[in-house]
Amino acid sequence: MGRTASVIAVAALAVAGFAAEPRLEIADVVLEGNRAVHPDRVRFVIEARAGKTFTQSALQQAVADDVKAIERMGPFTSTRSELVYGDDGRTVKVVYRFKELPYVADIRWETYERLARQGGRLERWEGQGDWEWGTLGYFDKDSLEKVIETKTGSWLNPMLMENDRRAVLRKLYEDGRRHARVEVEQREKDGAVTVVFRVDRGRDVEVGRVEVEGLPAELSLRIFDPGILNPQGLLNAAGKPYQPELVPLDEGSVVRTLQDLGWLDARLIRTRREMTDLVRPTDERRRHGPELVPDGEFNDRVVLIYTIEAGSRYRLGKVQFVGNTVASSADLREAFRMAEGDWFKRTDLYGDGGRAARRGDDGLGAIERSRRVVSNQGYARCEVRVDRRVDTAKHIVDLTLHVEEGRKYRIGRVEVHGNRVTRDSVVRRALYLNPGDRWSDDESDESLRQVERTGVFNGPRTPPRPLRIEKSFPEDRPDEVDLEVQVDERSTGSLNFQLGYSTASGVFGSLGYTESNFDILKVLSGEAYRGANQSLSFQLFAGEDRTSVSASWSDPHIFDGPHSLGLSGFRSDSTALEWREIRTGGTATVGRYFLRDDLLLQASYGYTNLKVKDVSYNAPDDAVTGNFYWNTLGLAQTYDRVNDRQTPTSGYVLTTGENFNGAPLSGSSDWLEVNGKAIGFVPLHQTEEGGVTFLKLAGRYRQEWAIDDSFDVPFYARYRGGGSAPAHRGFEQYRLSPTAYNRWNYFSYTGGTLDVLFTGELSYPVQQINEGLRVVGFVDYGNVWGEGKSISPTHMRTAVGLGIRLPQAMPISLDFAWLLGKRESHESGTQIHFGMSAINF
Repeated sequence: MGRTASVIAVAALAVAGFAAEPRLEIADVVLEGNRAVHPDRVRFVIEARAGKTFTQSALQQAVADDVKAIERMGPFTSTRSELVYGDDGRTVKVVYRFKELPYVADIRWETYERLARQGGRLERWEGQGDWEWGTLGYFDKDSLEKVIETKTGSWLNPMLMENDRRAVLRKLYEDGRRHARVEVEQREKDGAVTVVFRVDRGRDVEVGRVEVEGLPAELSLRIFDPGILNPQGLLNAAGKPYQPELVPLDEGSVVRTLQDLGWLDARLIRTRREMTDLVRPTDERRRHGPELVPDGEFNDRVVLIYTIEAGSRYRLGKVQFVGNTVASSADLREAFRMAEGDWFKRTDLYGDGGRAARRGDDGLGAIERSRRVVSNQGYARCEVRVDRRVDTAKHIVDLTLHVEEGRKYRIGRVEVHGNRVTRDSVVRRALYLNPGDRWSDDESDESLRQVERTGVFNGPRTPPRPLRIEKSFPEDRPDEVDLEVQVDERSTGSLNFQLGYSTASGVFGSLGYTESNFDILKVLSGEAYRGANQSLSFQLFAGEDRTSVSASWSDPHIFDGPHSLGLSGFRSDSTALEWREIRTGGTATVGRYFLRDDLLLQASYGYTNLKVKDVSYNAPDDAVTGNFYWNTLGLAQTYDRVNDRQTPTSGYVLTTGENFNGAPLSGSSDWLEVNGKAIGFVPLHQTEEGGVTFLKLAGRYRQEWAIDDSFDVPFYARYRGGGSAPAHRGFEQYRLSPTAYNRWNYFSYTGGTLDVLFTGELSYPVQQINEGLRVVGFVDYGNVWGEGKSISPTHMRTAVGLGIRLPQAMPISLDFAWLLGKRESHESGTQIHFGMSAINF
């Protein structure tokens, strides 16, 4: 009782003392140090104001907060405060002293370049010679401006300026400018400052060649390739800037890669660095052959030579499983796949880290495949612990795999995060893990594949926010696992306008709009227009030989079910052929998905009206003026295994179709068309930003037959190849065709009924992302045959070329093609083709 009373008494005294603390009135607030900044801007952010009263402790805290607030404004530094008390002890004057930073009016870049006299004239180079200050080039300046924090329109901070100098120097080092120097100075004028970065870039030092000495016989016959020896690639690889501080990491990488291939005793003996000169094409030394010579004139290339001792290669010994109750050891060993006596390779054991597409398999290692035999039955926390026993005498490694199964789980809650615009249902309908289902790693991977294929979200390996499914185990529901699907929406709409010229169409203009995440229900209800993964497109084209307008809409999953619906319409007026034709038509398509959305079966109805006018003297004999029409019943079968339907980089698509034109409905003529397409994407390399270099292989076959009494396919329906992709790019538009002299003895393109084309394209992402600029190299191989003819390899025509693919926001393709083996006088050896949309084969 006495102790409680003492505590209460102490608390009462403390309260009384606090209440008795005198209050001080601020008589004035003085600001010292501001020059260009108006004092009212400072007074606006501080709490201390004339006339306000504070206790002593509250005043000290307020002034301390004011100092921080002034510093956060940006224009000031070295802020200090002082309290000047009045004689009466009841008033106080608050003084803030600071230094105003100068205003950055401009940032300039100057380069200290060496000049050498070559052939009686001065040329800039990176050797020795006279010196001159010059202006840094645009692209060099642009890359350096990205690493500095000082910006035009900001306030100059001396400490920040020094950090910027170091950042620029570090960037130059990373680019291989090992002898670079950077100075920074400020030039004041009219109260503002121009910051000048003076850059001496020095010589550009790159890695000229990488060699490995002491490779085992199995590898020594190969030219050293970092992509083979080290799947991640060396940091100092041939052609990359030389960064000596990263050489130790590469040393470990070389040794580790050999160990991963089975040489467990591999070790590094030494690393040699040899400085050489890159022999320029115009250099006299080039006549002697080698590109790298140790003459010491430039010393701008480094040859890295790693000497290793590989030792013996190890094989896999016995594999035992311990702790497994859900699956038998025989089942686990079967899933393991690696046989006793196989080379002990790390990639075979642990997988390839997401590079499965290079080999065409699932990319899972032997251990993970065995683990999934258990985890796919609901054991979401199943783990496999590996014990290795190395027999150095026999050079084998025995494995004991401890299976820790854990509890069996079913799916609890499923939440979707990151979809700011897209409906949750777009993601949920792609998932194969739903509440109540048992957990499965395979179903989780399949869910990620299906979500990526919507084309609305970035993929599982696309930085900075890759697609993923995260697991959590709630304590209040011990038998359930909750899932969070983390998505990152990509840009799905584009409005483009182009004006240009091509040899096929002359002067042309195009206006188009596409949206692959359209939502018609939101539009009808007056809400936003995106979110349901529907496709909407409009296209208007006007050229010298053609004008057209088209529109289409499709929903891949009507009411989130397995059925699809598409509507399209078009009108075109063209003089590209030997007559003028006006086509108007539309198509309605319904479909049904099977095999986890990989197989799509479709049925369609279309109607086309055609008016032919102004038939030319060189038209085929059966070309006549008049009005024609036909109804079309179509069937289509598509098996789609691409990773992304908007920008595919791996997988394949197989498509077949049958179109009944005219009969059994009605039309001016009756003919049947069958077609088949196959396209595959083979990924070769992926950048850190997610851009994939891939090989595209495609084949197309189509043929048509008359099914009426005329026994001829009408002239307006026959195939005419040539033009921009997906046509044969070795020919002008519509100029790959059977030919004949018509009844007026004029040379005529008659058109064919059999069209075959094979295409191969190597596509490289220049901007290191899949949606950006691409450069392609291609080969086209095919022909068009007339009625009654069959495919003949001797008649196939080949073209090779290079092309550019602009980003999706401005989908233009430009191809330069060279026809190999020109056979006719009317054929041209070179072609230039413009495409007005993303190329889909």
